[in-house]
Amino acid sequence: MPVKIAVFTDSYQPYVSGVVRSIDTFGAELLELGHEVYIFGPRYYHQASGPAARPERPPALRVFRFWSIPLPTYRGFTVPVPISMQAEALLAELGIDIIHTHTPFMMGVMAAVLARRRRIPLVFTHHTMYHEYVHYVPGVRTVLRQLILRYVGTYCKRCDLVIAPTPQIGDFIVETYGLEGKPVQVIPTGIPVDDYRQGDRRWLREQLNIGPDAPVLIFVGRLAREKNVGFLLEALQHVRATMDNVHLVLVGDGPDRPRLERLAREMGIGQWVHFTGTYSREQVVQALHGADLFVIASTTETQGLATLEAMAAGLPVVGVDAPGTHDMVQNGVQGLLRREDPTEFAQAVLSLLEDPAKRQLFAARARQRAESLSSREMALRLVGAYQELLTPGLHDTKARRDSKIAVELPKGVSR
Repeated sequence: MPVKIAVFTDSYQPYVSGVVRSIDTFGAELLELGHEVYIFGPRYYHQASGPAARPERPPALRVFRFWSIPLPTYRGFTVPVPISMQAEALLAELGIDIIHTHTPFMMGVMAAVLARRRRIPLVFTHHTMYHEYVHYVPGVRTVLRQLILRYVGTYCKRCDLVIAPTPQIGDFIVETYGLEGKPVQVIPTGIPVDDYRQGDRRWLREQLNIGPDAPVLIFVGRLAREKNVGFLLEALQHVRATMDNVHLVLVGDGPDRPRLERLAREMGIGQWVHFTGTYSREQVVQALHGADLFVIASTTETQGLATLEAMAAGLPVVGVDAPGTHDMVQNGVQGLLRREDPTEFAQAVLSLLEDPAKRQLFAARARQRAESLSSREMALRLVGAYQELLTPGLHDTKARRDSKIAVELPKGVSR
């Protein structure tokens, strides 16, 4: 039986992030499996005029946009205002079976209210360590961290299913939010592994004027403080003290880019650090094939989708040993994980750059690991979770028990 899913998100195309990639990856697979997907997200006012090109694998039958406000402390990000008199009627018209939210905040609040009103299951994917993002909000940050933890915990308890992208994150949300006995499933975002098999090693090097034999480290992701990209610059400085022809390529954009560009110049490594800006998915694939190692220093990752994509392209990983990366990469198998120490990190990078045989072995294992997490297999697992929620009687019992949704609504949004 096809399932009709309404996906709610605080960020969507053209914004680029792991959450957006996750939504699109699952959406494309669900459509190909015969289900219906509708996306509810923010409007971006800087989009190019004219109709957008239809992707080769569309992630949804339709995308519904909500008015939004640019966030001054986070370049390129807008905050949706989830006010719509037609939303409930639209869900009824579409015959929605499941509401799946990828945020506990603005659009997530709307999703929770509509799920209660429509008496349909609410699924929430806990993508991010939300309390680690308090640096974007002025105020008393220690208090704010606790408030966010309490808020997200309350939200999780009102969902019919919480999805964690990795086992460690699953353990974190169960223990931190007190979700013992609540339905929590680990369903990683898979990737279309075939899309990453082939690439031209010369493409990236010709784009950036890097020699064919120069070692290249690459990071793909938002240039934001929580990604800890400044640490990669420090590590590069240590690497270059031993191997002075190593380049670092940073694929992506974000609010921290101006500071990072300035920092690279001040450290005297500006000509060896390449800021490419945002690449299309096809360009990212080519870029990955032009590199020798994928490096990541973020301590706030939940799954690390970019890491998995790099592994699918055959790149060994050197990363800071943090939950999301730890779940994707086995130390000494597909890469090397180290403490958040730039000297130790640099030594790990050098150990692989100086040992081509070990690098090739790690590369083969990285591909195998990525293949075990294909997007089709993960989508089938998600469908199974949906169908379990739609078992007759299961959700009705819960709906009668929960008389109201215990989520505080933003000012101006009524129930």
